[in-house]
Amino acid sequence: MYFRKSFFQFLSIFVLLVFAWLLLFFNQAILAEKSNNNTLHVPDNASFAIRIDGRELAEKSLFSVFLESKDEVVISLLQQSVSKNLKNEGQFKNYGIDYLSDIVAFELPYKNTFIQGILVNVNNKQLFNKNLNGSKSIFAYHDGVGVIFNYSNFNDQISIIELKKIADNIVKTPSKNASGNFIAHHGTGKFIETFSRGSYFGEASYFSKTNALFELQENSLLLSGKLEINLKSPSEIRTLSKIIEPKGIHFSSTIIPTLLADSLNGWLKQFSLKIPSIKTISMNLIETKIINHSSGFFVIPQIELFINFDKNFSIQELLSSPELITYLAYSLQKNHISFQEEKLFFKQINSNSIYIGITENPTFKNINSNESVKIQGDLKSLTTIKGGGLMTAFLEMMPIYSASKNLVKHTESLNLSFVKTNKKNIDLKGELKFTKDHYPMNELIKFLLVSQLLN
Repeated sequence: MYFRKSFFQFLSIFVLLVFAWLLLFFNQAILAEKSNNNTLHVPDNASFAIRIDGRELAEKSLFSVFLESKDEVVISLLQQSVSKNLKNEGQFKNYGIDYLSDIVAFELPYKNTFIQGILVNVNNKQLFNKNLNGSKSIFAYHDGVGVIFNYSNFNDQISIIELKKIADNIVKTPSKNASGNFIAHHGTGKFIETFSRGSYFGEASYFSKTNALFELQENSLLLSGKLEINLKSPSEIRTLSKIIEPKGIHFSSTIIPTLLADSLNGWLKQFSLKIPSIKTISMNLIETKIINHSSGFFVIPQIELFINFDKNFSIQELLSSPELITYLAYSLQKNHISFQEEKLFFKQINSNSIYIGITENPTFKNINSNESVKIQGDLKSLTTIKGGGLMTAFLEMMPIYSASKNLVKHTESLNLSFVKTNKKNIDLKGELKFTKDHYPMNELIKFLLVSQLLN
């Protein structure tokens, strides 16, 4: 009897070991490191490129959804999405693309437009050519690398012959400066990398070149990168010196797109008003209120906002404009404006700095750091909406809002900063931390499926 018991124990252990070996073998066969020759063919003149590590993404997704969290909601959503797509698309076509290697989407300037393409690694040339023939795509293949352009995007601006020639040249000619233009930082958890430069930003941009890398690590989504400062930019990038004391979700920046001031002045022009260029903006968002006003719904962000201009500016003169008062339907008091029962206080900090917000006496903070941009706090402030009745109910029905609300509910904190290291470079550092037992990839997949952004 003892012999039989020992034998069955040994047999059970042996079966478990064999099963573990088969699982390991299967994992290595499916998720093994693949050749990524396509990254060597990102065009030298590409203005933008994004690399997605298919192997790392698949490995992290499978581990997060099926082994780590065992989230039945996500699994069910994935099943529904696959079934829906198969029903809509009909029979699945195998394009001979190695999805468990790098996939690179890029954009390059050509004549007066931009060409968008996708670089892939091909493991079956015959299937790649067969299933792309007759489609609306222009494609080329050479030595394991394929490139695909969607011809319908160009509206006859570029001929098929031109596109075909460009595609052939890309797959047959490795980039001369591939490592300088697009560096593939492979590693555990590193699943997305972006590169952009030059004409992608425009001549007046603060940056001439950027690299950013997204990485999954335990309960956090990490962001790192480098920004190369455009020395020809009309504005110098300064570091933060005075900000509003952070609370809720906090944002402070000395990097102000000229488009922001231009848009504000474009809107203020109808009231014969104008604001100077903005040097620094610092803001806290606590929540958003929607009130029922006699003229309709009014959205009033519960904010604390500090702005420093490059010239003298009076907040009192701006808010005293009769046209603006009539348009926004507020009443002007000594130190605040009122929208029915809601108050927004305002204050002239000095000749070129102002404050407006829900707090009568805000707290400011002097900082001595090399940060040019600082974002931190609780993302729940972005989706916290109070009042509004029907308007709030309508928002709750929108997939993008409900998905966003569910996503931020499971986040703990956000920290993002642009740190100026010298006159030419800025380091990009960020972390989105999730609450215990909620995993980044799991939550991101759920967000994409619930928001219907993948449909």
